[in-house]
Amino acid sequence: MWMSKVAQPLHFADRGALVAFGAGYAAMAIAGGFSFAFGALADRIGGLTAVRIGTVVYAIGIAGRVMTDLVPAIGFSVVAGVGASLALVGIRPWIRSTMAGNDVSTIVGGRNFGNQIGMFAGTIGAAGLFALVGQADTGNVAALLVAPGLVLLGALWLLVVGRNDRPVVATVSQTREERAPGMLGLATKLGIVGVMSGFYVSLITPFVPLYLTRSGATSSIAAIVVATMSVAQLVTSAVLAKRKTSDRPFTLFLVTELAAGLLAVALAFALSSSVFVVAAVLIARAAFVSVAVIAEETIQYAVIPGNAAGFVFGISQTAFLVGDALGGAVGGPLWQSAGPIWLAVTAGGVTIANAFVMPLLLRRRTPSTVQEADAV
Repeated sequence: MWMSKVAQPLHFADRGALVAFGAGYAAMAIAGGFSFAFGALADRIGGLTAVRIGTVVYAIGIAGRVMTDLVPAIGFSVVAGVGASLALVGIRPWIRSTMAGNDVSTIVGGRNFGNQIGMFAGTIGAAGLFALVGQADTGNVAALLVAPGLVLLGALWLLVVGRNDRPVVATVSQTREERAPGMLGLATKLGIVGVMSGFYVSLITPFVPLYLTRSGATSSIAAIVVATMSVAQLVTSAVLAKRKTSDRPFTLFLVTELAAGLLAVALAFALSSSVFVVAAVLIARAAFVSVAVIAEETIQYAVIPGNAAGFVFGISQTAFLVGDALGGAVGGPLWQSAGPIWLAVTAGGVTIANAFVMPLLLRRRTPSTVQEADAV
């Protein structure tokens, strides 16, 4: 995914097709907005089956990124969005149906560690292909063709793992009347958290290189700092993958999300200092965000019942994408009108609010043993 994400905008820019790139990006986001429906499908056919299908569909979608005409760009983006969303929501019920309760944090930490490895390897791999091929446009095309091949290798691997995957079916004692109100309320709460998370993420992440260059960094220094942020997230994910955190997820989330929010506010004040201070704040924030994401996902596994894991996780993913779109729409104009300081303060304020909102909304839904251990 990351190899393709690096090469695609460069390829479309070289062909003078940035309008088609923007339209395709929007089409993929719109397709991802139906994650709740893909989650319901994953509940019905089984998480692993959904991941297998989604992976193949996603490979087909990103293979079409070599085409820069408007209609193919939009069409293949929709295919890629459907595949990515189905695979991402399918992972949740697959994990939910196979893990033991005390393995939650280890598996979540390991999955996030794998995500960071993939991001780092994809960006480095794209850069290596660019250097190896030499010619810019040829290098972009090479990366765009190699990327779906790597995805298909992942699809082949999925054929030999998780053979005991089954859809999680509700028991007879769980009547429709018992499930529906609880699921609606839980989906609403996760939707609120998802919108807030997506909103503050899109207020900071796309503007990281700009914050660095604004403080005096060159483009190459900014790239090094962004890579270091990825390494910081990778290290924290690796550490948490080896530790049991499922007995204190709310405390872990509150502390790390609050720290990430305060660091976003600190970024506003650091802009008047040296680039090294700005870089240190961003790297520290990346590490805290990584821990908060793992804690949040651990909480989600604790509160979401197995019979509706795909659907409810899909609601959460849809809400995150809505928040991401809202943040993207607000971030640019806010930077232009009020400046980077107020953008960072706004992002920090929303992050701090989210640190308290999620525990308030979801704490009572977790098993009593988790609450008691967390309170201690």
